[in-house]
Amino acid sequence: MCGNKTTFLKTTSFLLLFVLNPVFFGKTVQAQSDPEQLAKDLAEKGQYAEAIPYFEDLVHLYPADKELNYYLGMCLVENEQFTQQARTALQTSLGKETPDKSLYYLAQCFHSENNFSEALNYYRQYDDEARAREKRRTKLDELVGLCERQINPFPEPVVEIAEEKTKEEPEAVPEVQSEDVEIPAGLEDSLIQFQVNSRIKYLKIDQFKHASALQAFIRAWKAEQELQGMVNETSRLREEYNDAFATEKEDIANAILVLERETYAKSQEVSRNYTEARRSEMDFWDQADPASIRAFVEEIRTMEDSISQARELERRKVLEASRPIVLPDSLVENLIPEEPVAASTGITYRIQIGAYSRTPPDWVQRLFKKLSVIRRIDQYTDDNGVTVYTVGELKSYQDALQMQSQVRTEGVSDAFIAAYKDGERIPLKQARQITGE
Repeated sequence: MCGNKTTFLKTTSFLLLFVLNPVFFGKTVQAQSDPEQLAKDLAEKGQYAEAIPYFEDLVHLYPADKELNYYLGMCLVENEQFTQQARTALQTSLGKETPDKSLYYLAQCFHSENNFSEALNYYRQYDDEARAREKRRTKLDELVGLCERQINPFPEPVVEIAEEKTKEEPEAVPEVQSEDVEIPAGLEDSLIQFQVNSRIKYLKIDQFKHASALQAFIRAWKAEQELQGMVNETSRLREEYNDAFATEKEDIANAILVLERETYAKSQEVSRNYTEARRSEMDFWDQADPASIRAFVEEIRTMEDSISQARELERRKVLEASRPIVLPDSLVENLIPEEPVAASTGITYRIQIGAYSRTPPDWVQRLFKKLSVIRRIDQYTDDNGVTVYTVGELKSYQDALQMQSQVRTEGVSDAFIAAYKDGERIPLKQARQITGE
């Protein structure tokens, strides 16, 4: 009995440390929630089928990333999925820094389609670039020989099977009608930025080609709204924990743990539904003729140009409306009485977006790079050698709350407010007591 009690206490202590220590929590959770590293680990272990959904999601977020496209194409080919998706990903991955095997996998895609001339072209490029040991391991000479004799050793591509089935059981692509799918309030006229593949993206929901894909997108969108609420509630509980009495801390910690599990499950739900929507739409565009694809891409480009112009016009209107009216000095002196300058409290608020003892993971660096387009990211190293990344420097707690909300919507879902007095970090509660907020 005593042994069980000791184990329980150790477990509880560890969970409390994991949830409530800001530095420990930030580094541990961010390391575990790095989908790119998880996907790469699965690929390195040969678990290609398990890695594919992760790389599909990552390529959806970063469609031009050559490394992510290489990994997606590699996993698909290693899993004998010689699809248009695999070929597109591998062609996108080609570049100076891409592994030589991208040429090898791309050759296999064309080989599986009986496109022997194109396959030989990529096999020979791989032959020129790869090392002798690697060429022996991949049995390059054998594959080249088969290709020259126009022998296809690969299973039929998934696309060919789908086309054959379509001929036997022709089925028209369902058109999306407004009465078919109930559109949530706030989504109907919104910009959605939904990336289908490396070339196709949707800006409006009426651009979906399949009703089932639109329904999956809406499920993902709703789940994402719920996820944001859960993230906000978790942040609120962490702040409440800092100000709570010792007798209240255990209950708050347990509530945080429950929310963390629910948040992870909700995040998986979002990912599954977006993947389902994307796959259904990719099936449509994989069968579309090049002229239709070019016309749609041009339509999206025109829409984006119009959106940019409208935003610039609105920005200029706001600037014009906020332009100050300059009065003569003599009139200003008569209108505005002198007021004593308020004493400075030395309190500032910053929005912390990360803390790492080493270089941040690649996915975090990409997120920071995207955020830095609209915000300046500051960093400093604390007494424990941890590099802390922040944005903003605000005098008011209410202004900090507003910026925290904005930063979260910009992609940093766990951003929180940190307080400083004369540049030194202090508890948030103490800062608010000093400023009287």
